[in-house]
Amino acid sequence: METTKIAELAKILKDNGLTKLDLTEGDNRLVLEAVSAPVAPAVVMPAAVPVEAVPVAAAEAPAAAPEAPEAPAAPEEDLYEQKTPLVGTVYVAPQAGAAPYVSVGDHVAAGDTVCIVESMKMFNEIAAECSGTIEEICINNGQIVEYGQVLFRIRED
Repeated sequence: METTKIAELAKILKDNGLTKLDLTEGDNRLVLEAVSAPVAPAVVMPAAVPVEAVPVAAAEAPAAAPEAPEAPAAPEEDLYEQKTPLVGTVYVAPQAGAAPYVSVGDHVAAGDTVCIVESMKMFNEIAAECSGTIEEICINNGQIVEYGQVLFRIRED
């Protein structure tokens, strides 16, 4: 199943106030559940695996994530909000211990990689959508993000 389709399904779940969405296509089964966050991470498993055999509690209880940075009450009008196109786990560096792709004050050009979102065991590079200076980083490394969540605020050139 493609990540864009999963993102669309997660949006439908959120927009309609649903708590669970269960979809089977061929040998794949997708279960989306809303818990304390609006949308839980997606889990895909072959349909032949009995649901009772899958340890759901372990998949839904991520390790203690660091607190998200506080967002300002109202973003400045001339800041572009770079949002995530996927549901997944965001990484701000190419690998553990490496320098982050961007920091506050860095200048980016449209198309530069600013972070990675891991979704369904695939690492998707997220490119800057505009040129400018990174004014705010709105996520933490390893944080689970939902479709459309603000990642960065960029002051456009």
